[in-house]
Amino acid sequence: MEMRQIYYVLEVAKEKNFSKAATNLFITQSNISQQISSLETELNTKLFFRDHHGVKLTEDGKKFCFYAKDVTDAIDKLMMNFNSNTMVNKELLNIAVFPFANKVGITSVVTEFFKRNANILMSIKVTDNYAAYDGLNNGELDFAIVKLRPEDKLNTFTYKFLTEEKLYLVINKDNIKATQSSIFPSDLSEIPLLMSDANSSIYNDVKKIYREIGANFNVVFENTTDVNLLNDMISEGRGATIATEYAAASIDDSRIKAILIESPVKFCTYLAYPKNREYTGIYGKFIEHVILSVKNLYE
Repeated sequence: MEMRQIYYVLEVAKEKNFSKAATNLFITQSNISQQISSLETELNTKLFFRDHHGVKLTEDGKKFCFYAKDVTDAIDKLMMNFNSNTMVNKELLNIAVFPFANKVGITSVVTEFFKRNANILMSIKVTDNYAAYDGLNNGELDFAIVKLRPEDKLNTFTYKFLTEEKLYLVINKDNIKATQSSIFPSDLSEIPLLMSDANSSIYNDVKKIYREIGANFNVVFENTTDVNLLNDMISEGRGATIATEYAAASIDDSRIKAILIESPVKFCTYLAYPKNREYTGIYGKFIEHVILSVKNLYE
């Protein structure tokens, strides 16, 4: 048994979702699933029930978490006692990234900066644009990596351009539309959509685009934040979803296909931060690192 496996189990138990837990821990879903399966084999028991609705703890899983929490609390106290002196002179950067940023390499760009700068402490949150802007405004965040249309930028923030992406329809490969290399906006009305939380910026951005192109925003399922569940639902023909170019390219599932939407609408990724703050020193270095690293990532 390894300490990381204990932390993985506790995170999945908290989120009741492998995909969310992996995002929070900045690892791949396949990695966390593999590690927990290995631990279950070692313990000769199942810690989680798994189905399309998510995961929940078995009785043995509940017992494991009860004792595991004591272990992790003790480790955290131990580390705090021995690291307190070394942490005094470290600077803390608070950063937000958009959902699924780990799928397109953005999260790795951020964490790489902290690997190269041992005098910096890192705090990363995964959140949508609304919460990211709130965090920047109230001082809880120093930076936010956001995805939006250029015309939706706000005057209160500085935006450093990172990428520009077209939109794709992600659909069951057996759907008649999947035979096409691209699809026109007028054809989108016929297709039921699987979307994220109706209160999220992503949901409202797509809804706005549908309204602008005159397509019927036919949502049949909301709050789809689990990538595997989303892929399963698409492969079963329950609907389709809208994805940006790099997110669509990162899909590794033979059951589904991404089709270019023939539309002038594009989404851009930006590094955003408040205009009224001075960003020099380590903050300036972080800005330079992100811009250069993302450029190299997508060249």
